Amino acid sequence: MSKRVSVLLVALILNATISFAQDKVVTNKSEEALRLFAQCDAELFQMLKKNPDLLGSDVQVENRGDVATISVPDTLSEKGNEQVFKAPVTVAGLRLLAWHNEIAYDIDIGGLLYWGFKIEGDPGAIAKKINALLPEAGKLVSAGPVWARSEKRSIGDPMDLWHAGGESGVAAKKGTVERVLVIEEDTPGKSTLYCSLQGSVTAPLLHKLRPDLLPKEYP
Repeated sequence: MSKRVSVLLVALILNATISFAQDKVVTNKSEEALRLFAQCDAELFQMLKKNPDLLGSDVQVENRGDVATISVPDTLSEKGNEQVFKAPVTVAGLRLLAWHNEIAYDIDIGGLLYWGFKIEGDPGAIAKKINALLPEAGKLVSAGPVWARSEKRSIGDPMDLWHAGGESGVAAKKGTVERVLVIEEDTPGKSTLYCSLQGSVTAPLLHKLRPDLLPKEYP
C-alpha cells in the first residue's frame, strides 16, 4: 500500500481529541524538537531557526525567512524529497535515519503534503516512545498495522480549529482538510513517522502550518 493511500485510510478511520493545551514539559532540546514536530504545525520550523543544531550538526538545515527547515534537494521530486542523515540521530531512545518532505497534488483529493522522519524500529515500539513525549490528548492510537492521530477542518473554520477524525469510508470532502500524524512500517526494521495534510489545502493554512515552504512549493 502506498504512503499516500495508507495515510488517507488512517485519516478516515481514526478519531482523536484535539486539544494540546497541557503539554508535557520536556527538558532535552532534541526531545522537545520531536514533540513539537508531532504537533504537525509551524513550531518545529520556528525552533530550528533559533537553534539550527537542534538535531546535531550533521543534519543540514536551511533558513527560510523567519523559520528554518531540514533541507531536501526538491520537495516536488520523488528523487529529491529526502535527506539521509550522515549518521543516525538518537532522540528519546529512537534512531532517526532520514528526513522526508514531499509535496504533491491529486486531482481527486487535492493538496498532499508529507513531512517527517524515517526511524529504526517497528511502529509499536516507536509509538510508545513518541507517546511518552506527548500530552494525553495528542497521543497516537493503534489502527491495525499503523499508529496515528487524525484531525479535520473545513474552509471557513477559525484557523486554529481542528475537529476529531475523518469520515469513514470516503475521501475528504471538497472544502475540508485532514491532518494526520502517523507511524507505519517502511521496510522490515524501519518505519516512517510523518505528518500529513491533504484535501482543500489553502495558502493561508500553509502559511500558518508550514511557513518553511516557498510559494512555488505549494500544491
